[in-house]
Amino acid sequence: MSGRPTYELLLTHKFVDDLRRLAADARRDPTQVFLRQQVLRQIEQLSTGATDGHHALGYEPGKGDLRDCVVGYVQSDPERKADYRLVFREIASAESGDLPRRELLAVRPRHGPNNIYAHTGARLDRHPSDRHPGLNRFGDRPANSGGSEAIRQAELDTKRAIAHAWTGQQPLTSSRPLTLVNAPPHALTTPPTRHPSTIRPTFHTPPGPRPPRTRPAPTGWPTHTTGR
Repeated sequence: MSGRPTYELLLTHKFVDDLRRLAADARRDPTQVFLRQQVLRQIEQLSTGATDGHHALGYEPGKGDLRDCVVGYVQSDPERKADYRLVFREIASAESGDLPRRELLAVRPRHGPNNIYAHTGARLDRHPSDRHPGLNRFGDRPANSGGSEAIRQAELDTKRAIAHAWTGQQPLTSSRPLTLVNAPPHALTTPPTRHPSTIRPTFHTPPGPRPPRTRPAPTGWPTHTTGR
């Protein structure tokens, strides 16, 4: 990465799947290269602190409770408005003195039945109709991209401070730190070269079995249980 990291990035296995899908699309279709470049650029900016995202998310029936999440805007076409979203969570450092963490959850289209919010909720195992009492600490403001940049930034700063101070804000068990050895972010999805040892992503995976994947529906929503 070109700038000095100020955040440790955590990637869920589903987010890695998103990146690989974008890379495959770009190889098949040159018009998809710009989108992939913009996603990788935003990942780098999230690592260096050059961006804190566009605005904080909230609770909305049908989309679920995402009050601990932040969304960034990504363009798939330089001539059009941003139509993709990248969602992440702020998480405190694992140990005193370590960098604070940003857990990348999903990068998907803004609209459509399988949009970014459906995937984000599913990956957090949150049903779209449920509120989660533990997230009340983040306030109850609905998700809204409106307001001035200063107002949105102030809300992002406040929610980040809350997330960093709350021990309950922990990464998913599928999340792994992203460490790039002598490489920019695009090395994560670059096909192997003749010298793969010189450029490679490294995931620090703790011992033990990988958590099972459960996809009961196309969006991955878990079965709803009353009173969750």
